[in-house]
Amino acid sequence: MRRYAILVSLGGLAASAAPLAAQLQRLPRKHPVELTFAGGMFQPTGPGGQAGSVTLSRRPAWAAAVLFGAYAKSGRWGAEVSAGYTPERVSQGGQGSHRTHLTYATLRGLLGKSPRKPGVSVMVGAGLSVIHRQYGVTDFDVATTNYGGSASLLIRIPIDDQVGLRLDAQDLITRADFGTGKKLRNDLALTAGLGISW
Repeated sequence: MRRYAILVSLGGLAASAAPLAAQLQRLPRKHPVELTFAGGMFQPTGPGGQAGSVTLSRRPAWAAAVLFGAYAKSGRWGAEVSAGYTPERVSQGGQGSHRTHLTYATLRGLLGKSPRKPGVSVMVGAGLSVIHRQYGVTDFDVATTNYGGSASLLIRIPIDDQVGLRLDAQDLITRADFGTGKKLRNDLALTAGLGISW
């Protein structure tokens, strides 16, 4: 009889907890910040370059990135900084290639459904970027730094309350001279990684 009473009590607790759990699912998440470690591909776009009589073309390469985001309690906007690295291979018109060892940093504002809301998050962003090459595209003995803009798209798929799969596309927008005058470049960093929020 006691066992039956305990089972009835547990059933009643579970039934009363179900609406509360559903209500909690609709509330904004309490975790305001997230750190993401990601890897993927760097895809350069825009016109090629010229070093004397040699035609230069930048090739896709692997990329690694770290992103740190902070999100408003409303779950609709936030801010994010990121830093990344790619070797960025430059082909020298059939005469071999060299690597520039490109690092970049960005600062962006974000709008959309942030990770503070339950479910899949989607946010777009825009802001500033800086790109540094240890070895220049045209002059291999000179380091170069270019400043510009940044645009982004993030998709986050939650795994549990704190961890999610992050898919990020960043557009690094600069005007750079690779031997043919200053031209607009839209270089893409496409990455996937794990975001940990707290």
